[in-house]
Amino acid sequence: MAFPHLQQPSFLLATLKADSTNKPFAQRCQDLVKVIEDFPAKELHVVFPWLVESIFGSLDGVLVGWNLRCLQGRVNPVEYSIAMEFLDPSGPMMKLVYKLQAEDYRFDFP
Repeated sequence: MAFPHLQQPSFLLATLKADSTNKPFAQRCQDLVKVIEDFPAKELHVVFPWLVESIFGSLDGVLVGWNLRCLQGRVNPVEYSIAMEFLDPSGPMMKLVYKLQAEDYRFDFP
């Protein structure tokens, strides 16, 4: 099991965090798809906990994530479609999960 406080800082994670505040939603998703496809599990396991929190929000409510609860197809069909494709069972998020499972990475989430 990996312990985040013992790992060296990840340039990939730092870049994704910076992009999450600077790029529009569609571009961030495209970048995440490319990262998930191109990087090995060894580098992606550092990104995964942050990605889960950035999508679904934090338990304390400080981070709202992608605000999926309020995302509606009729109100914003483009963002809705992008989010649905990304989170689809055969989409990039689950491909990341499968890639990490194949390498036997484990995560503790509250």
